[in-house]
Amino acid sequence: MEDFTVDRKIVLKENLYCRKCGTWVYCPEMNMKCKNDQGEDVECIAEDCLKNDGEREYFECPGCGTRHYLQG
Repeated sequence: MEDFTVDRKIVLKENLYCRKCGTWVYCPEMNMKCKNDQGEDVECIAEDCLKNDGEREYFECPGCGTRHYLQG
């Protein structure tokens, strides 16, 4: 199976569609607020939207199962 990498900053601001099949995966409207290391409120990816393979976090396409790994 083919895997892709997506930038966390871009996912927080733009819709994510699967690069393989085009299925919608995530949108910024799903973001939530969380605290950063300085205690400031920042945009974060919504809970339960990411999966983890033990090494990295990723979105899984609901259409074809392709993994879109986060970087940054």
